[in-house]
Amino acid sequence: MSRLKLKREIVRLLQYPELNVILKNLKKFSSKKLLSPLFSCLCHHEETVRWHSVSAFGYVVPAIARNNIEDGRIVMRRFLWMLNDESGGIGWGVPEAMGEVMSEHETLAREYAHMLVSYTLGDGPELYQDGNFLEMPTMQQGLLWGLCRMADQHKDKLIKNRVDSNLNYYFSSAHSQVRGLACRLSGMLGLSSFKTMIATLENDHHPVRLYQAGDFLDCRVSDLARQALTCLD
Repeated sequence: MSRLKLKREIVRLLQYPELNVILKNLKKFSSKKLLSPLFSCLCHHEETVRWHSVSAFGYVVPAIARNNIEDGRIVMRRFLWMLNDESGGIGWGVPEAMGEVMSEHETLAREYAHMLVSYTLGDGPELYQDGNFLEMPTMQQGLLWGLCRMADQHKDKLIKNRVDSNLNYYFSSAHSQVRGLACRLSGMLGLSSFKTMIATLENDHHPVRLYQAGDFLDCRVSDLARQALTCLD
């Protein structure tokens, strides 16, 4: 199958509403051959295709890494390159895909969790320039989603890598998706130090759209703030 035909076939599969059907059908293809079309689908114009490609990365890359861990690392380094200014791109969907992959693979999570966290951090003083702060709100949304996805399985790794160091920035974002995901992440990680900031958002009724395991959920910042406070009580 040519590259163009493969890409068209993968886009067609990712349009299915049922994630389990998509993942079942992806097993018919070589995992490595799926990488290129999946990367292109991260910035597809259809929301369902974009998010299903994120979920597909969580199946494909761990499968590659289980066969050869270095091949898995190569994909992770490609993610990092796409978020590098020198790449010339923006890296749409990359933080989400990184979080999805690491939630499904222990070794990759151990080796790259600090890099995902670094995208919340500023450079800091000389000798401690370990931050790669993402300034675009759309990228911040993806980053917080990726961190939430990792928190499902690797809460300890995120806390160890100082994920709480700069989360206060996101609670005052002009974008409701960022505020809501900051609440959600804080609740999932048990970060009680943010209770006061979360409480200020209990009456914030701006919309938030969440993706989880193939499904979309429309809610409000206030819903996520109250859920977080319940986790922190």
